[in-house]
Amino acid sequence: MRLKPEGMGSDKFNYHLQYLVKKGWVEKTGEVYRITQEGKKFTTNLDALGHLQQTFKVSVALYVIKDGQVLLQRRARHPFYGDVTSVAGKILPGERVVAAAGRKLREETGLEASFRLLGMHRKIRRNLEGEVVEDTFYHICRADGASGKLIEKNVYGENFWASFSEAIKYESKNSDFGKTDIKVWERIKKGNDEWFYFEEETVIKFY
Repeated sequence: MRLKPEGMGSDKFNYHLQYLVKKGWVEKTGEVYRITQEGKKFTTNLDALGHLQQTFKVSVALYVIKDGQVLLQRRARHPFYGDVTSVAGKILPGERVVAAAGRKLREETGLEASFRLLGMHRKIRRNLEGEVVEDTFYHICRADGASGKLIEKNVYGENFWASFSEAIKYESKNSDFGKTDIKVWERIKKGNDEWFYFEEETVIKFY
């Protein structure tokens, strides 16, 4: 993974990198820098743009279906770097749920779609020590169809279309996987619009 942001001078980058090492959020092994467990715990409290927020979050999870396929994103940010799931993001204060869904889709993929709210999925994530590292209420939003040109890769991650079976397979390999994740995907696949609420605690083994 490339660390140095484009346009940042080497001296400034090295200064900030050494600050992260000093804080214990990044460590160096040989010639390789890696984020530490403490670093991942810290990034959990940052939004996609690096703003500090509380562990408890209110978010949207976007399930966009087009031509029998669903939109997925491979995360490019810690603490769930590399996980593949639907696009998701924080709801801003005073923002309506479906408006937040449309905004996140536009920001992260370049697409436009009309969403409807199907239910809620609360995920409480703990590390192996039992500490809560994230507690999020996801508002599950669905859109049938989308317009615009898909942004395949940006700072948020890699966006691509996949079949439902592929989506479920990706989801089952994620670091924060829980059984209710599959229940949500199955409802989306079947087109079940009956309101639901799921709540589950999961232990992040590879956090």
